[in-house]
Amino acid sequence: MFQLINEILKNIPKDNILYVNFEHERLRRLDANNLEDMMKIFYQIFSSEEQSPIYLLLDEIQNVADWDKWLRRIYDTGKFRIFISGSSSKLSSKEIATALRGRCIDFTVFPFNFREFLKAKKVVLEDVTILGYLEERGKVLKFVEEFIRFGGYPKVVLTEDYELKEMILKTYYETIFYKDLVERYRLDPIILDTFLRYAVSCFTKQVSVSKIYNFLKSLGLKCGKATLINFLKCSEEVFFLFPFEIYSYSIKKKLQYPKKLYVVDNGIARVLFPDSLKSIGRLMENCVATELLRRVGKDNISYWKEYGKRDGMEVDFVVRDGLIVKELIQVFYAYGKDDIDRREIRALVKASEELKCNNLSIVTWDYEGDLKIDDKNIKCTPLWKWLLTS
Repeated sequence: MFQLINEILKNIPKDNILYVNFEHERLRRLDANNLEDMMKIFYQIFSSEEQSPIYLLLDEIQNVADWDKWLRRIYDTGKFRIFISGSSSKLSSKEIATALRGRCIDFTVFPFNFREFLKAKKVVLEDVTILGYLEERGKVLKFVEEFIRFGGYPKVVLTEDYELKEMILKTYYETIFYKDLVERYRLDPIILDTFLRYAVSCFTKQVSVSKIYNFLKSLGLKCGKATLINFLKCSEEVFFLFPFEIYSYSIKKKLQYPKKLYVVDNGIARVLFPDSLKSIGRLMENCVATELLRRVGKDNISYWKEYGKRDGMEVDFVVRDGLIVKELIQVFYAYGKDDIDRREIRALVKASEELKCNNLSIVTWDYEGDLKIDDKNIKCTPLWKWLLTS
């Protein structure tokens, strides 16, 4: 909100801007009538320019009863530019859209990406397109390793002590678990915690509700598959888990095939599943998934797999623009050309032929170059460079 205010002040006088935080302890039990009083007092105190709109920045608006009715009415006057925020534990983006009935644009704020991570740490790199193999390259590899290990939550990024980072991440999970999920949706905490921990242990892998159901059943926990489907839906609504569907024109296949699960932040995934440190490739893939979510949105990302084959070849990401396949991406932990699994390459070539897409990429740890397979060209890019330049 304060960043927005700084931008607005470049063109709009200060007296045309009102910021209110409705989590302030003196602003309890308010309703729409209080908002009317607020605006009356605003006009009494400030000398706003009539030629410019009034900018309202209302933080944690869900704490005001009937806020949506009041907001719809003043928005329709055309005199105001309005920014609102709400905690996901109390107000989801879907509820905001419903309450405002098409009068809003929704912005999702993710944890820092790698570029923001470096900026927060005040790290200045040379031109990454010409970054050499010496000091600067070693420096950026060190930072990308920290990024995929601890993630991008601002408080975690700005904390230097590794043990404290771990404690903050565990606290974040508990907050998401209790406030965003248990309290908000009234879910069973014992079954939900087991569900989430198992789901996170399967991140970047294909997992079905039936598989999770059988796992819980083996532990003696009783719940129906419909409950687990609801758990997954709620986890996605609060931006914790992101299930990606298989690429297919068939709705039936999309629903029948297992989903690939990704976690909103690598740090959260790792504290819930410490064994993930043994597989840097999985942390890399989760990092690429969350970056793609920022760039193209979940609706434009799928995975590809050979139909009808249990151990069939697979491509991690099919990036689309509507129905048009724009790029196929594999993520593989490789220092050099010889480290790249030939099966990963064959999968890209197979998917390329089936999906009619020749824009093929492999995101590696630190290998850069082009692979020529038959008439296909595969571009290999180090993770740090892909995060900074794509």
